[in-house]
Parts: sequence; structure tokens; C-alpha cells
Amino acid sequence: MQAKDSLKTDKSQGAENLSAALALAADGIAVFPVGPDKRPLVKGWQEKATTDPDQIEAWWRDRPNAMPALPTGKRNGVAVLDVDQKNGKDGFAELLALGLDVDSLSDTQVASAGDGRHIFFEWPEGMGNSAAGLPPGLDVRGEGGFVVAPGAVNGKGSYRLLSGSLTAKLPPWPDDLPIKRKAVDAGEARPTGLPWPVFVEAVRAVPNDIKDRELWVARLAAIHAESGGGSDGLELAHQWSAQHHSNDPAETDRVWASFKRSDGATGWRFISEAERRGWSHPAVTELRQAEAVALLDAAWSDEEMGEIDRRSAELSKAEWKTEMRRKLDAEGLALLGLSPSRLTFLSPADCEDLPARNYVIKGLLGEGDIAAIVGAPGAGKSLLAPYLGFAVAQGAEAFGRRTRQGRVFYVAAEDSHGMRARVRALRDQLGDADAFNLVEGVSDLLSEGSEDLKALMVAVEDQRPALIVIDTLAVAFPGLEENDAKAMGTVVAVARRLARWGAAVVLVHHATKDGSNGLPRGHSILNGALDMNLYLKREDGTVTGMLTKNRNGSTDEKLAFTVATIPLGEDEDGDTITTAICRETDSADSGSREVKLSPSANAALTVFHEIGDGAPVAESIWRERAIEGRRVSAADDRDGRRRTFKRAVEELTRKNVLVFRDGRFATGQSPEALLGDDDV
Repeated sequence: MQAKDSLKTDKSQGAENLSAALALAADGIAVFPVGPDKRPLVKGWQEKATTDPDQIEAWWRDRPNAMPALPTGKRNGVAVLDVDQKNGKDGFAELLALGLDVDSLSDTQVASAGDGRHIFFEWPEGMGNSAAGLPPGLDVRGEGGFVVAPGAVNGKGSYRLLSGSLTAKLPPWPDDLPIKRKAVDAGEARPTGLPWPVFVEAVRAVPNDIKDRELWVARLAAIHAESGGGSDGLELAHQWSAQHHSNDPAETDRVWASFKRSDGATGWRFISEAERRGWSHPAVTELRQAEAVALLDAAWSDEEMGEIDRRSAELSKAEWKTEMRRKLDAEGLALLGLSPSRLTFLSPADCEDLPARNYVIKGLLGEGDIAAIVGAPGAGKSLLAPYLGFAVAQGAEAFGRRTRQGRVFYVAAEDSHGMRARVRALRDQLGDADAFNLVEGVSDLLSEGSEDLKALMVAVEDQRPALIVIDTLAVAFPGLEENDAKAMGTVVAVARRLARWGAAVVLVHHATKDGSNGLPRGHSILNGALDMNLYLKREDGTVTGMLTKNRNGSTDEKLAFTVATIPLGEDEDGDTITTAICRETDSADSGSREVKLSPSANAALTVFHEIGDGAPVAESIWRERAIEGRRVSAADDRDGRRRTFKRAVEELTRKNVLVFRDGRFATGQSPEALLGDDDV
């Protein structure tokens, strides 16, 4: 019933959005569709925004969940002041501090779906989307930008016209809100001259792990320069920016529109970075060689050769070229493509300036790592691996270590049916994880020209997972001669190819026969290539994980977990269906079961005991009690308290302090504690 009601709501919203789009078009205002996340749904929306009702209806037939948006700037002749009140910023208060009454700035104002407001003005020639010089909480939409149109609705609310009309005479931009245009870079932009698909490939080889906004802007400027500011470039800028957890498509559009053709960026920014990460392409080499020949020929012909002394009376052209190569420094040789060496020479200062590599699991796995989880059969390798994958997909802590949330590909080459049950149990116990993908159908990553590997590589390039787990190595690489250096080298090469776009790759594998050294089975070339190796050993009901290799942190720390049996229902004979998952224990020391909790988890547990007094507690009641008070979180806003409570619950569940089933939580080590009839 709930699904049907939701469908009706979606259809109703779609009809309202289409009606709003057609009404705006009838008034001569060009519109185009955007998604519920405000991402444009039409490539080249700046040019394709229209008042044609037939085109608009066609768009909405294909995109029934779209909202109408309108380009700002020259196309519709409007500029918009976007006033926000979120994330600690209060644009309304900032306007008041400037002595401005928000309600009297313009007669035409629209309330956004949140707590913000769009204030419309006549567009002044040359105004883009730069809000430089304005206080926080205030933003600008001008040439190259857009806003969601009045009359649009989504799951968060509606964009309501508070006053005025978009077709009325709009006031000029207020003098009290001067915009200071900020230059992105100096100099003259130029494309590399490479084919566009080659440049796209280089961009995709560079993960968006940038923490510095200015560097992000510079990278977008490079795409802008290479594409000439065209729609293909904007689409690529959105794809690349979308990899980052803080991605804001509207901000990408604003920055893109602020670039000038003389911003001085160059596509070589991406080419150089991609090559540093191991990417290469013959077209780049050919272009550099052609440029080098042209440059040397031009230098020989130049009568004013500057600081380069040709000594024409003494050297032939060939001899001079050799001399010039000798005089050029390493950076110049690399730029001209004249150096046969791919070596990089870094000074101590260069090393200090190198950006830190992002972690996937802090202190354990980094981006692009190759790792292994090894142990004897039944040690719990295929219990721990999906548990870690679930933590990364949720962005939740695992064994006291932070994770960086990202997509996970769990390649279940062995017993995919059994892994389905474990994933279901993890979801029941820990909550949903939409970013976790169980990958089935992979049975051969070893053979030359493997179709499985091709399909997996396409998916990895397209979706850019943060973590890829191959379970198990032996089944995914059938017929592997594990003790043969060449064969095991192929495994390493495949893992590195999968890690090309920044994913950490974990191989689930067997340990050596005696297990005494904790090393992976097979030729030592595998262990040599690993950034992390975790050896699992099961004794007295506890599995202990020992790090025999860890390039991201210490090898002294241990992981420990127990194996929990989870009921999933009954089969056709009425027998209970069960599966196993791992439960964290706080210490790897035998006999220790003391659990250390964060302050928020302790506070949430106290609230839980106050409500239940030993009985199971409904999740909704516990959550409401916790976020109404300030013991779990002191955040002023309710959403902040809800997020803290969610993290506390994840911690309590992961550490087996509480178990969850059928919407209720209870104490104890076994989910059978939840099977009573009492509810709270």
C-alpha cells in the first residue's frame, strides 16, 4: 500500500512540475529539466532551454521525476540572489547586518524547498556566478547559471512564488551588494591538441581526491580550456567532480561559467597527473615528439636565440640539437618528450609538498592498494571481508577505524548464493548500504582476453568503487599455477588494473599450509606486491586477525571477532535457515570481552535501558527519545542529533552490545533475544 501511495505522489509531483514548466514557457521564459538533486538532465542545457511546449512535454515523458529550471543571465534576462540558511551560514542575518531588508530588495521572490529564498533582479551585462565579495550564505546566479523555477516540487518541498512575477519589470542589482570578480589563473589558455577521447581517458585516470578548493577550480579550468568551454567539457567536469563526497553540481556550474578563455589553464594538468599515476597513451607521445621537433627547428632558425647559444659557426644542426638536449633540465626534457626515462626526481621539499593519499580504511587500506586477507579454510575470511565492505559502503567505523564512504564491488566468485545470505544478514543487523554491490558471474580473471575481466573493468571505470574484493583468488583465477612467478605476476597485474582508478583491491586467499608465517599461499611475488596482508586464525570461538604487512600503519595492532549465527527464516520443511556473520570484539587478547564505547554510544545505550528496562525496544521510539534530548548529541539542529544517534547505533550494533531484528533492538550476544512477544 505504501509503495502505491508513493507512486501516486511521484505522479502527482511530475504533473505539477510539467504544469509549472509549460506555464513558464507560455510567459516566454525558457526552461529545461533538472533532477530532484538539481542536476541538469539535458546535455547542453544552456543552449537547449526552450519555450517550445512540444519539446517540454517530450522531456517530461522521458523524465517524469524532473523539475523545471530556468537559465539565468542573458537567456532569460534575470540575475538571482540565492539566500541560504544552512550549514552554519545565515544569508538573511548577513543581509540584515549590511542594513538591507530582504523583503524590499525586489518585488519578485521565490521560496526554495529548504529555508532559502531566490530574489530576482534584471541581469546586468557581464554578471556571471561568482559570489566573491559577498558574505557567507549569499550566492549569485548570472550568465552560465540556473535556478529551480517557481512551481517546482520535489520530495523536500516546493519552490513557491512569494511575490511579484518573473515577467514584471525587475529592479537592477543592488549597489550595496557589489560583486568582485575573482580571476582563476593568469595567462592564455590553450588546448593540448590531443583527440578529445584521449583527454577524457586521462581525466578518468585521475581520481578526484582533492581537498583544496583552489586546486579543484584549477582542474575544472583545465577541462574548460581543453573543451573550449563547450557542453562536452561541462559534462566531463560534472562526471569528474561527482567522485567527491562534497560534490555540488550547482557549484560546478557556477565555477564553470566564471572561466574566461584567457584563464591560463591547460589540459596538460590532467595529462601530467594521469601519467604520474601510471596512465599513458601513444597519442601523447606522438604529440610531444612532434612539438619537440617543431620547437627545435624554430629555435635553430631564430636569429635571436636568447640564452641558448647555438654556436652556429661550430655546430651543425644535428650537433646543436644534441647539445640542446644535454643542456635542458629533466623537467624540460619531460615536457618536450625527449627523455627516454620515466624516472621522477624529487627533492625533500618536493616530497613534503606531495598530497597525502586518501585512506579507504584508516591505518589499513589506502586508495590504489593491493591487499590480502588470508587464513585456513573456515577461519572467517569470507565473513570479515563483506563486513569490512559493508562498513566502507556505509562510511561507518570498523574495528575502531574510520572508513571513507564509497562504492564497494564484492566479487563473489565462490559460493555467491551463500554470500547473498550473509549480505542479507548484514543488512538486517547493520542497516542498508546502497553502495554495496555483490558482483556475480565472474569466474575467470586469468585467461588472456577474459570477457569477465573486460566487463569488470568497464564497471570499475564507470562507477569508480572505493573497494573491490575478490573472493576467492583461487576460484576467480581458475587453473592458476600459484607457485609460478609468471602466473602469480598475472594476478598482481590484474589487481593493479582494477586499482587503476583509485580502488583498494582485496584478495581473499589461503595462507601457506602450516600458517606459521601468516603469508599468502603461492609465489612470493604476491606478498611482495601487497600493501597489506591480514592473517586470520581461529581459536576458542574467537578469530584473531594479525597484520603481517601494513604500509598504512602499524603491524602491532590486532583485529578480533566472533562468529554469530543469524536466523533468516524457514525453509519449505519449516526448518530454520541460518547464516553466519562476524561480530567485533574489542580486544584480540584471549578472554577479554570488555567493550569500549564512544560518549555518544554510551549516552544512546543509557537512553535505551531507560526505555526498555531489559525488554526489546522499538527503533522508532528509541530514536525519537534520543534526538529529543541533548544527551546523545548537543547539536542545535534536529538533523545533527539524528546523524549522531545513527552513528551511535551503528557502533553499538557492530560491537555486539545490541542486536537488531524486525524493527527492535535488544541486549545480548544472540538475536534470539529479540523473539519475545513484548514490544515497547
